[in-house]
Amino acid sequence: MFKLDSKGFSLLELLVVCSIVAVLAGIAVPKVSQVMAQARSARIEADLTTIDAAVVMYQTEKGKNPSTLSDMSDYLNDADKLKPPTGKVMLRGGDTFEVTDEDSYKLVYVAASAKAGTPDAAGDFRATVKGHTSGEFGK
Repeated sequence: MFKLDSKGFSLLELLVVCSIVAVLAGIAVPKVSQVMAQARSARIEADLTTIDAAVVMYQTEKGKNPSTLSDMSDYLNDADKLKPPTGKVMLRGGDTFEVTDEDSYKLVYVAASAKAGTPDAAGDFRATVKGHTSGEFGK
C-alpha cells in the first residue's frame, strides 16, 4: 500500500487535506461576513453622527434647517457625494438589513421621544439611512 520510493500524495491524503480546508473555510467565512457587517455599521454610525453635528452647526449659523445634504457643503466635505456603504449592516438589537446603491443619507425630522428630558425630547432634525438614526447602529 505505501512504498518508500513513491513520490507525491495519495488520493486519501489529498481528500483529508481538502476536507480540513473546507471545514476551516466554513468556520471563517461567517465570521468574516459578520466583521464586515460590523465595519459597515460603524461607518454608517460615524457618518450619521458627523452629519448630525453639521446639521447643528448649520442650524446655529443660519437659524433654519438644511433641506438637503448639499446645503451643508460648508460643513461637510463632498456632502453631495456622501453615500452609505452597501451590504448587510447591524442594528443594536441584533437585527440586520441590507443597504443598496439606491439608499442614501436623508435629513428628516425625528419626533420627540416618549421620555421627557432626553436630548431629543422636543424632536430633532436628524440624518438617517433607511429611517435609522446613528444611535440605532452598532453592536
